[in-house]
Amino acid sequence: MTPKLYYADVSPAVRSTLLAVKALDIDLELVPVNLMAGEHLKPEFLQLNPLHTVPTLEDGDFAIFDSHAINTYLAGKYGKDDSLYPKDLQRRAVVDQRMYFNCGVLFPRMGAIVVSLLREGAKTVSKDKADLLTQGYSSLETLLERSTFVAGEQLSLADFSIVATVSSANVLVPIASNTFPRITEWLAKMQALPYYAEANQVGLDKFVLMVKSRLDNSVDIQPSEMPVKLYGVDASPVVRATLLTFKALDLDFELKEVNVMKGEQLSPEFLEINPMHTIPTIQDGDFTLWDSHAINAYLVDEYGKDDALYPKDAQKRAVVDQRMYFECGVLFTKFGAFTSVLMKGNKALKKERMDSLVEGYGSLETLLEHGTYVAGEQLTIADFSVVATLTTANVLVPIASNRFPKISQWLSRMQALPYYREANQVGLDKFAVMVKKMLG
Repeated sequence: MTPKLYYADVSPAVRSTLLAVKALDIDLELVPVNLMAGEHLKPEFLQLNPLHTVPTLEDGDFAIFDSHAINTYLAGKYGKDDSLYPKDLQRRAVVDQRMYFNCGVLFPRMGAIVVSLLREGAKTVSKDKADLLTQGYSSLETLLERSTFVAGEQLSLADFSIVATVSSANVLVPIASNTFPRITEWLAKMQALPYYAEANQVGLDKFVLMVKSRLDNSVDIQPSEMPVKLYGVDASPVVRATLLTFKALDLDFELKEVNVMKGEQLSPEFLEINPMHTIPTIQDGDFTLWDSHAINAYLVDEYGKDDALYPKDAQKRAVVDQRMYFECGVLFTKFGAFTSVLMKGNKALKKERMDSLVEGYGSLETLLEHGTYVAGEQLTIADFSVVATLTTANVLVPIASNRFPKISQWLSRMQALPYYREANQVGLDKFAVMVKKMLG
């Protein structure tokens, strides 16, 4: 049976999957979903995807959503080779890392502008949102200083995710070629692909029309014998997600504490290791990787005694990936909106941010109606990412057990893990103390 792709090509996420489909030369049945008419909210679509997002893929009796998860699934199942999504663990981890960078940095920053225009009635792009998106461009420019494509010298799925987002973001906050020459060169390479016009430009043109109708004006390796080094501080939820993975794998590591409050992540020594100056970062021999999701997947693939935490089965893995992208692009982004203002000395917790986070809780509750754990009936690294973020968010916006019973039951299961206290609770307590001081 031919797989079905439910889509609306005005969406950058959909276009990234269309690019992957064309590159892989897969025969799909395209099923248009009229978002403006609310077709994504119909019972039959909600049966496929309870989070009512596009793209959604139906492959026989298997359904998967989130473009990143869909693309890796398609490459794994239908790819004639592994060029777009390498089987080599280190190269794959870098591709994953770049896709999480798209999901957690570029896409949310672009999306915040789109939401302000389409839902909040804004007529211009605010300076603070434009500045955040420009910072994302700067990070991408830094990555492209090291390679021809975003994850190395070879075109990969990460390029499809990022080009769909960046070409859309460029409509809102134009990319200056003199400021971002590497991005400009890379965009030209992507636009030269034989399938780019059909897979991305057509939908991008629709996006341009939609946005312009709302705008008055725009803003002018082999495993090392040495223990893996983990750079981070356990007050950070993303670091704790990786600590949970290390403990679950019973894997030795050397913790190198990075005091972000003192700016140690900006020291020349750390920037040499990770130019994005983020934690966690690991060094495994001469291999360096950042982003907790990519790190956790790499650790299981490289050191796991089995694949229980990150299944090799393409469909099961795709669901785990999907849930991690959900944590990265939804839960962590909504939670991060609080921490960014707290760090700037703002003690007020705005109702709209609280409501947005509670919406994220609602989505997770829906997912947990379908399994004991966030990606099914088995504990996976997706649970580690989600529990670290969710327990931290709970400090700011408490989770009501009567409203979210599935979350409460799942949290109890996670807290019963023999390594939970050491890997998550200790750092969570530090975060709670820090927040209490900030709020006065």
